[in-house]
Amino acid sequence: MRPWSQLRPDELTKRVDLPAVLATTTQVPAEPVPGATAELGEHPVWVPTQAVLIWVDIDTGRVLQTAASGLTEELFGGAGTVGAALPTSTGRLTLLTSEGALSVASDGSDPQPLAAAPPPGMRFNDAGLDAAGRLWAGVLPIEDPAPGEPPTGQLWRLDDAGQWQVEFAEMGCPNGIAWSADGRTVLCCESDTRQIAAADYDPNTGRASNWRVAWWFVGAGDWVPDGLEWLPDGRLWVAFWGLGVAVRLTTAGQADLVIGTRDLRTTSVGTGTDGRIWVTTAAGLSVVAAPS
Repeated sequence: MRPWSQLRPDELTKRVDLPAVLATTTQVPAEPVPGATAELGEHPVWVPTQAVLIWVDIDTGRVLQTAASGLTEELFGGAGTVGAALPTSTGRLTLLTSEGALSVASDGSDPQPLAAAPPPGMRFNDAGLDAAGRLWAGVLPIEDPAPGEPPTGQLWRLDDAGQWQVEFAEMGCPNGIAWSADGRTVLCCESDTRQIAAADYDPNTGRASNWRVAWWFVGAGDWVPDGLEWLPDGRLWVAFWGLGVAVRLTTAGQADLVIGTRDLRTTSVGTGTDGRIWVTTAAGLSVVAAPS
């Protein structure tokens, strides 16, 4: 376990001035999906085998499913919050809920416990599964710390014995988690510092090492990076809360596409097999037809 503040940018860190990028890059608008509303929409994931998008409304504890036609229905509802719903290779979903990590059937039924819930006063935020199905999750306080108090967010990973291990501590807001196509690099976004860290990842053991600052977003304004999607070709989608955009970044650190949302509170991105790009905001789900 290490505090996030120990990470340092180096000569390889990609430093991106977001306001400057947005001033020079054309935006493609995403249109809200009718009936797909939320209080805090997050983590859209396309499931090719079912041709549906799975996403969550964190604050209401709902797991939602949107078909290719745009029809949205509730799969799961709880009494608390749900940070993410992660499709697995078995066809089930892993949910990060107030009751802990749960495995449920694809229709939301048959809940089975996987791991413990965060302690009182904390909740799960974003999460991810590596190629072997190992679970990583961000945990943050329900109430923001008082001014001057150290941050208490953490990045957790679930070990083979079903116990949570703390990978990082003293995080303001642990957010998007993603792996490279070869599974040998993992990324984690820390919203409050506007940084994305990378680590070398061992797909055989699920352990990460050599953490470093990979991306650092700078510029004036009240905004932060949020959810991530790492594409097979190496380009990276980053959603920016407070700017109403999702930005696709090349491996060289350049923006090659910007999607704009009507709600400034953009949270995450998920790409469908037909090329459509689904974007969540606090207010719900939006979509843009396959851009170039």
